[in-house]
Amino acid sequence: MTVVRLTEVTRVHGEGAAAVHALRGVSLAVEAGELVAVMGPSGSGKSTLLNLAGGLDRPTSGTVRLGEHDLAAVRDLAALRRREVGYVFQDLNLIPSLTAAENVMLPRELDGVRSRTAREEAMAALAEIDVADLAGRFPEELSGGQRQRVAIARALVGERRLLLADEPTGALDTRAGDEILQVLRTRCDAGAAVLLVTHEPRYAAWADRVVFLRDGTIADATDTPLASAR
Repeated sequence: MTVVRLTEVTRVHGEGAAAVHALRGVSLAVEAGELVAVMGPSGSGKSTLLNLAGGLDRPTSGTVRLGEHDLAAVRDLAALRRREVGYVFQDLNLIPSLTAAENVMLPRELDGVRSRTAREEAMAALAEIDVADLAGRFPEELSGGQRQRVAIARALVGERRLLLADEPTGALDTRAGDEILQVLRTRCDAGAAVLLVTHEPRYAAWADRVVFLRDGTIADATDTPLASAR
C-alpha cells in the first residue's frame, strides 16, 4: 500500500527574477514497510521534499497524497499530520517550558488523547529510544544528543504510518546513530513508511531504496543491498 505519493511536484519560492525552484517535477512514492533514504548536496531540495510529503508546505504545482487523502483538499491538515505523520526536524523544535515527557505527550494530547494515556505512550516511546530516565528533564538540561533522542521519541509516539526524519543522527555518535536507525528500521518493518534525509552513506545503507536529489530533481534512485536481500 502506498503511504505517500508525490506526483510531478514543483515548489518555487519567490517570484520573477528572485524565484528559486526548490523542486522541479519530482515524483516519488513510498510504500508501507519501506524505508527510503534521500541524499544530495545542500540546496538540492531534500528538506523541501520532506515538508511537502508531510503537509508542512504546499507545492506550487503537482499533487501530494497521504494514503487516500489529497493534501490540497484536506480541511484540517494539522489534525491529519498529528495522527498520521511523525517528524524529526533538523532544529528539533522542542518546547523549552515542557519536560521531555511533556514534549513527547503534546501531539497526542492535542489530538484528544487523555493525559494518562498520552503519558504512558510517551514513556514507551522514550524507553524505545533509551532515554526514559530523562522524562522529567527540560530541554536545556539535556545534551544535544539527548534532545535529538527526545525529538525522535516524539515522532514515534502513537500510530504514525509515515515517519519523516531530516538528519535524525546529526547530533549523535556512530553507535547512537546506528541504534536510532535500528528503531526506524523496526518501525518500518512493522508497517510504517519512512522517508529519511541523510548525508551519511552508512545510514542510507539501512534503507530499501536511495533517492539522489540534485538541483531540485531526482538524479538517480537505486535499491540497496538490504532491499535485494528482502
